[in-house]
Amino acid sequence: MLTAGPIDAYVASLRGALRGPRAAKADLVTEARDGLADAAERYEADGLDRLDAERAAVEEFGPVAALAPEYQRELALAQGRRTAIIVGAAVALQALVSEVAWRRAAVAWSWEPGRAYLVLARTVDYATYAVVVGALLAALACGIGSRYVDVGRRFVRATGIAAITTVAFFAVGGVLLSVFSPTWGHGNTGGAGDLSLAASAITFTLPAVMTFSGLRCVRAS
Repeated sequence: MLTAGPIDAYVASLRGALRGPRAAKADLVTEARDGLADAAERYEADGLDRLDAERAAVEEFGPVAALAPEYQRELALAQGRRTAIIVGAAVALQALVSEVAWRRAAVAWSWEPGRAYLVLARTVDYATYAVVVGALLAALACGIGSRYVDVGRRFVRATGIAAITTVAFFAVGGVLLSVFSPTWGHGNTGGAGDLSLAASAITFTLPAVMTFSGLRCVRAS
């Protein structure tokens, strides 16, 4: 029965301690393994056998508990950046599809929205602009901006919570706009059947993707 060497055991322990995007996590773990392997080769060149060389390399690297927090910060930032991009793109796409579907369906209407409806619609519109801009700024902060701004796991956690809150806000706003629109309960799509189907698919799919990514942010932080 084969037993994992010190480097393999160390890498397995490090991998188990980290949470975040798979590709970014794999890169960090590979980087750690390569560093350990290089250190072990140096110790072998100094005359140690392979097992002792690996043990010395692991000792030089330090305990997983000391290394993992910095690696976890990098993974959290990667997840925060990904979530921000997903939220910004999803909200922009959902707004675009909803606007096109609304305009096509409105051709057959003679309905004038009331003041309360207009206020709600404008609030949703302005919130859309704010979310897209905020998501872009968050993505920059978690990416290149992290070199200049001190962002960490708390910021990533806030990004995840903001993503989930965004889903809840637009879900409520979308339901209210639909309920008080003239098509509610009449099945009138104004001849935009295919577009309505696409809008419905987006309406149900994108919030689920944003929520999942937001939860992963919270977990990574």
